[in-house]
Amino acid sequence: MNRGKIWIGLGISVAFLVIFFLTSEPQVLLDTLRLADYVFLFPAIGLYLISILFRALRWNVLLKHIKFIKPIRLYPVVVVGYMANNLLPMRLGEVVRSYYLSEREGVSKVSALMSIFLERVLDALVLILLIVICIPFSPVFGLAEAFEQHHGGLYLLSGIALAFLFFIIFLLLFFAALYPARTQSFFLFVIKWVPSKFEPLIAKNIAKLLEGLMSLRKLDTIALLFLLSFPVWLCEAGLFVLIGFSFGLNDSYQNLIEMALVMILVTSVANIASSVPGPPGGIGIFEWVAREVLILIPATGIDRTLGTAYVSVVHAALLLPMILFGQLILWLDHISLRRLYRSSRSSVKASNLQVDHDDEAHCIKSGDDKK
Repeated sequence: MNRGKIWIGLGISVAFLVIFFLTSEPQVLLDTLRLADYVFLFPAIGLYLISILFRALRWNVLLKHIKFIKPIRLYPVVVVGYMANNLLPMRLGEVVRSYYLSEREGVSKVSALMSIFLERVLDALVLILLIVICIPFSPVFGLAEAFEQHHGGLYLLSGIALAFLFFIIFLLLFFAALYPARTQSFFLFVIKWVPSKFEPLIAKNIAKLLEGLMSLRKLDTIALLFLLSFPVWLCEAGLFVLIGFSFGLNDSYQNLIEMALVMILVTSVANIASSVPGPPGGIGIFEWVAREVLILIPATGIDRTLGTAYVSVVHAALLLPMILFGQLILWLDHISLRRLYRSSRSSVKASNLQVDHDDEAHCIKSGDDKK
């Protein structure tokens, strides 16, 4: 099953990357990459690291009803989680991140995983809101028609359906947090067919899942979560803008505000598309979607090869620093990603076999990695 997931993820990446690069002129692409001014990469990556800080602040709010953990301690856990997502398919990095948090801070793995899932829903809703905000103020009139002409209306309908799906999911999570007892009773009723020996374990895990949602019980906390979510994506959009200067994309817009609005739009659409579990780091899907949105926006005149070069560097700036930084954190903690992933899998299997599984039973010891 795990090998199948890996091959499926890699297959999706390869398919999209082949389409991505074959639709560009190779020599022009190489020349464009060679002539780019990469000095803008450094502040761009700095902005991305700041966005991770806002993620740590937001996660602190999501977890404070379980345990107060300083954002400075959550920051390396977020980085390791992103590193794992960039290297593992099907967003398995989320499991690694929840396990790593549990080992460092003693938080239930199941509750941590639910808080991460809630993060993803918040991200999707904020990205959708950014799209809605940017469209009236950016030169995208006719973008829908252009996209439909080149790729058919199915993509637009899929986008609308996905936005509606995330909204419904958030509402369900909200009501589950408001009425945890009723929610637990409902799920226990649904799983009545499960053998009785597994019922205590299932009931325990359902309770922990609901515990990960308790931050949604207060409206002021929900408002704070959304407030912290916006700078996460505005900082990432800033990376898009700065790397745009590396390739002279600023010459395609009337002013910096117009360019910023377009880049926020591209950031939002590309990240929503690549959030679907599949290839590691969304490789292939992210590049293709980001480029197509960028070049189809009217009045910019950005050609496909320039868009290919630009988006390739943008995604590399998003992936590589997290991979290197995450590896450094694990090295300082005397842990390898391979062992962390295997330990998280072993923990999940053990919890499925033992009703009285203790969340603190599988601690990572630095001595084990030295053997």
